[in-house]
Amino acid sequence: MASPQSTRRPKRTVSSIEREIDETCKELARIRKSRCFSLLLREADIRSILVDRVYDELRTEKHECRSLDVIIDSGGGDIDAAYNLARLFRRYGKERLTFIIPRWAKSAATLLICAGDEILMTPVAELGPLDPQITTTNPLEQRMESFSPLHIESTLQLIREEFSKGNSQLAEGLMQRLQFPLTLGSFKKLLDVGREYVEKLLSSRMLKENEPRAKHIGEVLTTGYADHSWCITIEEAQELSLKAREIEGTVLDLVWRIHKLNRERNELRRQNEQVKLKEKLKGLPPGLLETVPPGDDSKTKDVPSSTGTSGSTRCS
Repeated sequence: MASPQSTRRPKRTVSSIEREIDETCKELARIRKSRCFSLLLREADIRSILVDRVYDELRTEKHECRSLDVIIDSGGGDIDAAYNLARLFRRYGKERLTFIIPRWAKSAATLLICAGDEILMTPVAELGPLDPQITTTNPLEQRMESFSPLHIESTLQLIREEFSKGNSQLAEGLMQRLQFPLTLGSFKKLLDVGREYVEKLLSSRMLKENEPRAKHIGEVLTTGYADHSWCITIEEAQELSLKAREIEGTVLDLVWRIHKLNRERNELRRQNEQVKLKEKLKGLPPGLLETVPPGDDSKTKDVPSSTGTSGSTRCS
């Protein structure tokens, strides 16, 4: 009879989970006869340094593979870095470039997946609008604020309405909270940047024979949604004329397994970080933490929270 110790499940580690992710990706690559690259990122971790890391990893391939599947889970990041990354993936998926989305490809990640020939999505996968989220300092209250350029026009319209109603004091108060006019103009210009990036990517590959549709999608993704967190499902992606297809069968099982393993790895990393933090806090003087104001967790969302590859203005 086996002892309880011999039947105990081995302790899970980040390294062991990463090996399982790698093995599952290899199985997916075998079935789809394509190189498989995992891009499992932090909430808004598409940045210029990521472009370097992805390039380093892609160029280690000893033989040329002209078909590339990119499994992406990301809340977004820097829109310029996303465009650069999109062009990079095209170099390694010259004949076929497919983006596979288990759960999230939001904001700048939505721009990234527009570079491919096809988008594969699980039934719960989400894309998202591309309006940039700008973080700036409120000069009156000396605190950080985030807003979208889409809010600028609605604010100006509100001011005009208050003036027309005779509420000049309220209208002038709103005007005082606005940024310098040239700054507002540069913020609004960011919408044009996102739209042009989308048009360039779609019209040069996925929708090469339908440039007017590519322009329409660029307009909708940058200015057509009421909120930046809007959930664009596979059905809505298809209605927009993106070449999106629902994953089925064994491929779906493997993709969802990668997603669940990634979430398990994220949770384990979070626990490890908490342990390390507690160890650091042991050396602090008693009562020091009582002087630190509590953080605001009210805006925390359930989005991807950890990097899965070996390693400004945001569109996140």
